[in-house]
Amino acid sequence: MSIEFRCTRCNKLLRTGEGTAGKQAKCPECGTVVTIPAAGAVPSDEAPPPAPPPPPWGAEAGGPFASAGPKPAAFDPQNPYAAPREYTASKPGYAPPGAFIPTIIDFGDVFSRTWTIFKVQWGMCLVVVILVGVITLVVNLAVSGVCQVIGVAAGDPAIAVMFSLLDYVISMLFNVWIGIGEALYFLKIARGQKAEIADIFAGGPHFFSILVASLLVALIVLVGLLLCIVPGVIFALMFSQYYFLILDRKVGIIDSLNISKGITTGSKLTLFAIGMVEIAIVFLGALACCVGLLAVVPFISLLPPVIYLAMTGQRTADQMLPAQPFAR
Repeated sequence: MSIEFRCTRCNKLLRTGEGTAGKQAKCPECGTVVTIPAAGAVPSDEAPPPAPPPPPWGAEAGGPFASAGPKPAAFDPQNPYAAPREYTASKPGYAPPGAFIPTIIDFGDVFSRTWTIFKVQWGMCLVVVILVGVITLVVNLAVSGVCQVIGVAAGDPAIAVMFSLLDYVISMLFNVWIGIGEALYFLKIARGQKAEIADIFAGGPHFFSILVASLLVALIVLVGLLLCIVPGVIFALMFSQYYFLILDRKVGIIDSLNISKGITTGSKLTLFAIGMVEIAIVFLGALACCVGLLAVVPFISLLPPVIYLAMTGQRTADQMLPAQPFAR
């Protein structure tokens, strides 16, 4: 005989073996930890209505978030960008699409989510990574060739240097633009939305903000590295989410840095550990005659948007997959 009951958060009908009564288990739909009732204690047709989802919060009307609402009591009302004061890794919860709930991330949870999504989407992730790489290589070689030919034809060393600098600037700007499109594609994949190849060419509206913010963050990190290395690492972790905040929330440059500073509170060590693992994974992929990079690079490209969505309490694609019954 099995026990049927509903999740107290999302109202998902769950089923498990009779011998599990009184134990705790995580809802496969929303991640909430629930206590399994005794058989017949809560009939599935008489279950209480689900609790309302956490209200979205952000700035006041006209602020950086699309919809403002009452701030949960767990947050500091004097600092709307602060991370929650209470968090239990076993009770991550999730926000409905568009809501924004700063959440301290868990190392294993982030990699588990990314791997679950990657197993389903690895083919298109690989195609996009290869396509972006080929386009970037072709454009950079073309720009470099044209600039070198013009510089040599001019016969003036000063002009040759000027075109070399122009080559660097054009290539850098193009790389930023195509990188935005690639990030938009992987953000859709991580969120469970329909992603298309055309998305990699959709970086134009965000180009200026991303460019300026990237230069500003690079400058801040450089100053920190020159001071004592450690401050530079801390700054890099602190402002690591500015990129997706601009893409996803359409916030301003300074707002993206301020919000990133708030939501990374309590997660910097985890972000640092993830970064070290990323480096190790890429290194191992390169050792495998670089063939391993074909699997590693798409996974590493998917990891940042999953981290961002987890850190802001938004649902990821793995949470939208069909739920499985609890194991006995």
